[in-house]
Amino acid sequence: LIFNAIGDADLCRPALEAAIRLVARSKAAVINDPHAVMRTGRIDNAGRLGAIAGVVTARTAALARDILAGPDGAALLAGEGFAFPLLLRSPGYHTGRNFILVETAADLPAAAAGLPGDELLAIEYLDARDADGNARKYRVMMIDGAIYPLHLAISRNWKVHYFTSDMADQPGHREQEARFLADMPAALGGKAMAALQRIKDELGLDYAGVDFAIGADGELLLFEANATMVIAPLSQDERWAYRRDAIGKILDAVGAMITARSAAPKESE
Repeated sequence: LIFNAIGDADLCRPALEAAIRLVARSKAAVINDPHAVMRTGRIDNAGRLGAIAGVVTARTAALARDILAGPDGAALLAGEGFAFPLLLRSPGYHTGRNFILVETAADLPAAAAGLPGDELLAIEYLDARDADGNARKYRVMMIDGAIYPLHLAISRNWKVHYFTSDMADQPGHREQEARFLADMPAALGGKAMAALQRIKDELGLDYAGVDFAIGADGELLLFEANATMVIAPLSQDERWAYRRDAIGKILDAVGAMITARSAAPKESE
């Protein structure tokens, strides 16, 4: 069995190309074909997943950092169809590192100069706040053709990550997450569930995660979809007891997939 754990298409293209060559020389079953992973860069995803009915993706472009940090940066962005506020991100980073909100053109030079890399991703800002002013970010895992709810993070901050969200301090937020974990279709609605199914089919990955919010009309606001998503272990804190069953189901599904694929007969010579 080959389990391709190279997940970041923006950071690891040479490694994925090497994995493609390795897979071509083997008759073993493959989990997460590197060809499919290579298509999950943020710019590629914005285009191909944004074409799916019920999915809204952010306009995304790779632009030279030195130009963005200079006097012509705002004009470059305007020419690419961007307006402020917008997001700037250094490719290849996760957990919110080197990922910032730029409110105005006046803020752009310092913001761009403070990020690493020769190129930066300019990303349209998708407002994920609900009527209560909180931003919500759902995460589902796609394992061997099935979709599983993993978590819902709720925060006052636009940059929502579970470990920096308001979940630990807000019982009401945890109740909302528990409802999502117990009945994902009811929590998300039919339009978003159908969109997730189409995203799963388009990604063609055996192990993947999708981060998203739900728009005002029930559409799926897509933040990220790739093979880099982790399933973090829970602490023993009883505040998180309601999450254990959902995480257990995902881990069981991953284990069952690995077992089934490794037991499958090899392709004939």
